[in-house]
Amino acid sequence: MSQDSIDLLKVLAATALVFALGTLVMLYVIFGMSQYGADLPKIGSLPLTAPPEMVPLLANTQLFATLAAAHVTAMGLALLITSQTIDMALLITSKAVTVVITALLGFAGGHMIFLQLNEKTALNLQALTPALIALAAFFVLSSVLSIPNLRQLGNLRFVIGIGLILIGPMLLMWL
Repeated sequence: MSQDSIDLLKVLAATALVFALGTLVMLYVIFGMSQYGADLPKIGSLPLTAPPEMVPLLANTQLFATLAAAHVTAMGLALLITSQTIDMALLITSKAVTVVITALLGFAGGHMIFLQLNEKTALNLQALTPALIALAAFFVLSSVLSIPNLRQLGNLRFVIGIGLILIGPMLLMWL
């Protein structure tokens, strides 16, 4: 495993932890304000269930599949030309999307911990399956199958580029 991949894993772990703890603290502050600040203006009307209800909505969207399909197609086009700027843009994008998905999963984890501590609800990871798959896909696109790694294959990159251009739309239909 390369140093870039190890660094990305460290960033992902820190992001998941920070967002899980941040969400847990945020939900307890909202809970406390709704319980003990009801007489204060604007605080008593804080909806406690608004942020947690967004977890399945965010995790189950086709947004990640659409981004993955567009990213794969863009990688194919980038392999057919030579541009360090485009290569860097795609690498940064794949790493950024990986971190954003991890933040979403950290938020979901913090919410699940909050529900477990307060309502003893069972943990249900089924709603997070699309986000977990997208996380794995974008991690691979930002490490093993990154543009710089594919460029090292020489002229085979043109065949891979055409293949990626064809696979991108198929991913959108399958996912």
